Amino acid sequence: MASSSGEVCCKSFQREAWVWGFSLIKLLVLEQRKFNYNSQDRSARIFRVDRNVKDLYPKIETFSITVTEVRLVSQLPYVINGDPAVLTCHYIIDTNEVVTEVEWEKDDVLVYLWTLDEPPEAKDVLKGHVDLDIKSPSTLSIDAVNMHMQGTYTCRVRTNGKTAHNELFLMVIVDACQENSWKTHTDMIHCTETFNMHCIGIFPKPSPACGVYEEKSGRFLNSVPFDSVNKLANGTYEVSFNRKFTIQEWKNHTDISFRCYMMFLGTPWRRGIAHKMFGDAGCKDNPPSIRNGYYNMTEERSCWGYPIDGSHAEYHCDEGHKFLGSALYTCTDGSWVPEGVVVDGDYEFPICENPNADGVSKCSQNYVTVLALILFIIAWT
Repeated sequence: MASSSGEVCCKSFQREAWVWGFSLIKLLVLEQRKFNYNSQDRSARIFRVDRNVKDLYPKIETFSITVTEVRLVSQLPYVINGDPAVLTCHYIIDTNEVVTEVEWEKDDVLVYLWTLDEPPEAKDVLKGHVDLDIKSPSTLSIDAVNMHMQGTYTCRVRTNGKTAHNELFLMVIVDACQENSWKTHTDMIHCTETFNMHCIGIFPKPSPACGVYEEKSGRFLNSVPFDSVNKLANGTYEVSFNRKFTIQEWKNHTDISFRCYMMFLGTPWRRGIAHKMFGDAGCKDNPPSIRNGYYNMTEERSCWGYPIDGSHAEYHCDEGHKFLGSALYTCTDGSWVPEGVVVDGDYEFPICENPNADGVSKCSQNYVTVLALILFIIAWT
């Protein structure tokens, strides 16, 4: 009996232990979920968006300032030597922050300083070249750039003890190579093309884009480098180029040009020439053929051996034939075009007509008729 009572007590204790254990596990799970939710809520709250640029620049609450961009106010990614340039520094600050200082550095050297309640100051390479009447802390206006102003510009904005920055590379181009830097010579007797170029003072170092260009396919057939690109003592470059082409290399290409450009990678800037090589191909096809006649043609030929544009073909008929149509054809833009006086109407091609052809035809018809009549009478009798 005592044993039975002990077993009942043991089972009761086990049930209570299971209930308490289950409750404890449930409580721990609920607490963990609550902890995770609160942690996520806190994490979500540390990010916010400045009300003036909502949905554009999310930022961390502990940062009171962000420099989003440094921009060159221009449609082009470069400035030509001597032209003005305006750089702008775009930043976001909290409403309770005040910009106390804006520093502009070029290649880590301070060149412009804006300080709250003090006049702005230009330094180093920008000294004497900045419009100091502009009071905006975010604008740097350069009157006339020069090659020494090329470099990486860093805009550093300071508020109440906090700093942010961003940067921009400013490219300055010294456009020293004009059309008169190029010399071309076409020798139509020996069918050669000569190109010479000498340019001094270009900046920065240019890259070549030169070669023989096929107009029909719209592609370069080869690539030709500059002969020399030398850096001068003042930091600019001297470029030279000399080439001679002969028709023997290009017999299979009748519409080609030589194109050579100086360029700066990463920009649309180009300077150079596009020169048609060896003149026009002329008329590749012969003049229209003619029966019972012939034509005489001028002897000038293009570098490809075809009659040149402007060549003439004059038509004549054999004895006893009459000419109809245009007696003169001219090679124009690669085709033979009729010109001059048109004889007896407008004809697509020149014709040499036999004036007795109609009479002979009628005589033959009469002969056949008479012969048929004789054969009929013989058969009847």
